[in-house]
Amino acid sequence: MGVADASGGMVDASADAFALVGNEHRAAILRALLSAHADDAAPYPTPFAVLRERAGVDVSAQFAYHLDELVGSMVARTGDGYRLRYAGWKAAAALAAGTYATQPAFGPAGVDGACPHCDASALHASYGDAWLTVACHGCERVLARYPFPPGAAAARLENAGVEGLLDAFDRRVRSHFALAVDGVCPECAGRTTRSLATAERPDSTDTRGDGHPLEAIADCEQCGNHLALPVGCVLLGAPAVLARAAVTDVGRLDRPFWQVPELVDDAHVTRTGDGPLEATVSIPAGDGDETSDPGRALAVTVTADLDVRVPDDA
Repeated sequence: MGVADASGGMVDASADAFALVGNEHRAAILRALLSAHADDAAPYPTPFAVLRERAGVDVSAQFAYHLDELVGSMVARTGDGYRLRYAGWKAAAALAAGTYATQPAFGPAGVDGACPHCDASALHASYGDAWLTVACHGCERVLARYPFPPGAAAARLENAGVEGLLDAFDRRVRSHFALAVDGVCPECAGRTTRSLATAERPDSTDTRGDGHPLEAIADCEQCGNHLALPVGCVLLGAPAVLARAAVTDVGRLDRPFWQVPELVDDAHVTRTGDGPLEATVSIPAGDGDETSDPGRALAVTVTADLDVRVPDDA
């Protein structure tokens, strides 16, 4: 949403919102309200005096001025005190997540598991600039790369180490992919347009992680968020696939998604239609070795608009 300026153009009203939280006292107030909301022992909505104490602002008049600046757009005043509006909650959550703070970094650090492309036990993880990456030293492929909030990354590293962080990363990416494929942007909840697309790239070992001859694309119409996924990752949010996999002992879909060949390896994807574009993802039974029953394998169709079809007799 914008407002017209004197020249008839549009001024982004969000600039005012960033200016509001660009002061240390206002940021402290938002943090204090967020922590009060999460603290069962704290009153919420929070009275003026309690909020000033939690925010750590000594001068009452100074605190009142900055609180008044937030009321309306970020904070609501009630008969019992103050509470966060949605915009204030989002701003406070971003501050708590460390999005605008100094960001942690590590890696490359070796992690458990085998590469689904070359079978080498040479996986490593690294984190920097709010992006977490899992790659393979053996074939030099990037298996996963996706943003992860810095504050949460630092906390999980401290409490659970790299493996704990990767577990949360796996669940975060799965949920985000599932939302995007289902038409909901994981960043702003706007509507995504979804499509199956060809990707003409000559080097299939491109270390950026792309190079797939077919990709699943989800673009947000509202914020411009763009996700390009291996076709197999569409299955992550398909309840019918997960249900059939559990019943028929198909695949290893409960492993971290970057270790599941059916999700990230193009060898399991066949282009089965051109007008419109269509693909089939083949998931072997069990571990997919010579002892597996091929009759229990699952062939899942992914349509041009990323709908998933599971055969009735699977």
